[in-house]
Amino acid sequence: MKNLLSGISKANGALLENSELNTILSKLVAVLGASTDVDRCYIFTNKMVDGQLFLDYTHEWCKEGIEPQIDNPDLQNVSYEMVPGIYEELFNGRHMYGKVADSDNSYFREAMEFQGILSYLFVPIFYNNLFWGWMGYDDCTVGKIWNSDEADALFSVANNIGLRLTREKAERENTLALERFDLSVKASQQGLWEWDIANNTLHYSVIYMEMIGYQHYEFEHTYENWKTRVHPNDYPIVEIALNAYLKRQLPSYTSEFRFLHKNGYYVWVRGSGVAKWDAAGNPIYIVGSHLDISQLKYQQEYLEVQRNEFNLLLNSLGEAVFRLNSENQITFLNNYWKEISGHDTRECMLKEIDSYFLEEDVEAIRENIRKLKSVASQRSFIEVRLKHAKGNWRWVQMVVKEFGNPGENDYFIAGSIIDVHDKKLAFEKEKELAELKSGFVSLTSHQFRTPLTVIFSNIELIEFYTEDVDPILYKRIRKSAGQIKGEVDRMTELMNNILLVGRYDSNQLQYNLKPLYLSPIIDSIVQTYFANEPDKRKILVKDNARHVKVSVDEMLFTHVLTNIISNAFKYSAGSDNPELVVSELPGIVEIRIIDKGIGIPENELEKVFNSFYRATNTISYMGSGLGLVVAKQFMELHNGSIVLESELGKGTTVILSLPLS
Repeated sequence: MKNLLSGISKANGALLENSELNTILSKLVAVLGASTDVDRCYIFTNKMVDGQLFLDYTHEWCKEGIEPQIDNPDLQNVSYEMVPGIYEELFNGRHMYGKVADSDNSYFREAMEFQGILSYLFVPIFYNNLFWGWMGYDDCTVGKIWNSDEADALFSVANNIGLRLTREKAERENTLALERFDLSVKASQQGLWEWDIANNTLHYSVIYMEMIGYQHYEFEHTYENWKTRVHPNDYPIVEIALNAYLKRQLPSYTSEFRFLHKNGYYVWVRGSGVAKWDAAGNPIYIVGSHLDISQLKYQQEYLEVQRNEFNLLLNSLGEAVFRLNSENQITFLNNYWKEISGHDTRECMLKEIDSYFLEEDVEAIRENIRKLKSVASQRSFIEVRLKHAKGNWRWVQMVVKEFGNPGENDYFIAGSIIDVHDKKLAFEKEKELAELKSGFVSLTSHQFRTPLTVIFSNIELIEFYTEDVDPILYKRIRKSAGQIKGEVDRMTELMNNILLVGRYDSNQLQYNLKPLYLSPIIDSIVQTYFANEPDKRKILVKDNARHVKVSVDEMLFTHVLTNIISNAFKYSAGSDNPELVVSELPGIVEIRIIDKGIGIPENELEKVFNSFYRATNTISYMGSGLGLVVAKQFMELHNGSIVLESELGKGTTVILSLPLS
């Protein structure tokens, strides 16, 4: 027993060492094996695999002459079913000992005898109430007889192993927690500090020193030195916050201030800390952190400048800008609102916006806002009458657009209100004048058409009745009659163009765009109007787009193309045949009418699209100055375009573009 107690003492001493646990356990089985005078001392550790408990043979000591089993693979991953009768006893915290031959468990007895074991002692090891494993003592030579005192003494060692395991686990968890804390501090880039108030000393972390550019030995660790580095304008704020906390008027200490860097510039810092208090409620020390928020402060300053500039811009707009919540209540107005409505912006907050409009327009406003739900991401426009605080009203245009999803917290409607009163009245007046103009033009055109028809008819009668007069006189009459009929035709064309322009300006021109093949229309125009030119010239057609359709009004397009081809013949008399080239380009069909005529001065290319303007080199040619105006208007109705390319004395190219159907 004396040897056993000595061995137990040594084992307990080993468990207190700072060595690695496996080393201690190996030492422990050797000490206890020798002190108990057994042949083998060992440890089995438990492990759970797929919900089933297994054993691993992990530590062993053998008396000289006994074959070691530590490397025996059959003793790894051993199920408790292979050692029957052990689990129930050990799991319930009871040790087992005795002679193998005396065991009532035949399975256990056979298993032990197979290994040559005569007597045994098994002691369970627990930690944190978990069955961790067990220690075994085998006698293979004399059949040692164990007594309860020895078993209880060795059980105490097993309990101490459990305590060491608990300590190991706690140390691992503590180390892991410290590692995580250290990583968290490093990741957060917070400098830690501790102020020992009684001794007036401060301790700083590495990150803290890096933040202000100092090495530890360069910086005096006192509160007096620390406060001299705080920006003079900020220190009073810091001192008030710190004193209020130390007097327990605040639950914690926090403040933002500028701290002087070693290189002479200031670092913006967010400081925070908590104190340890004595029994009397006095602070013993404070621990805290400093976080560099310079970048955040610079961003805040930048955003503040941007916000001020935005507000200045917003309030200088000549339109009222508003924001509504989901109930159509006003949550924001810029300054122009008061100018246009006479109402103070603050008094209008959380009032429904439609309450500031004439009753006749309220439902239209509500319906306009409701439409936003069905037309996602679109703006909605409406002209309504805004009531002024003085009682009068003005026409305004309201533009609204929704943001976010209805029913969610971030949903709102934004828009603007633009004063269009004067413009609307002017538009109505202009519309009235346009209608008067259109009526006058129509009336005048018809009034001119009758006498022109009479003149034309009478000239033809004069030609008919003078066929038998003197040939020389008849020739003169025919010449004069031809000149008169030419002028009548020119006046008729002028009246027709004026009538078309008037209808276009008053939006009374009717047209119907249909998807048609362009080639048959072009062929018909060429054959009908330009097959028998007086000078025998032809229009040369090169059609490379016979298989495509365009959206076109056949009558209007015929008028455009006839006018352009007529000009090509008129202004290129005596030169080569004009050309007409049709090409398919991405999304459009392009028609080029090319002549080798007199051309157009470069500085007049845009002017020829003005009403009644004629190029300075066309004075000797008949014309009204309206043909290109009408052509441009008709091409715009087709969502197309007309462009001129010309070089004086070398010719002109007119480019017509129509979108594909």
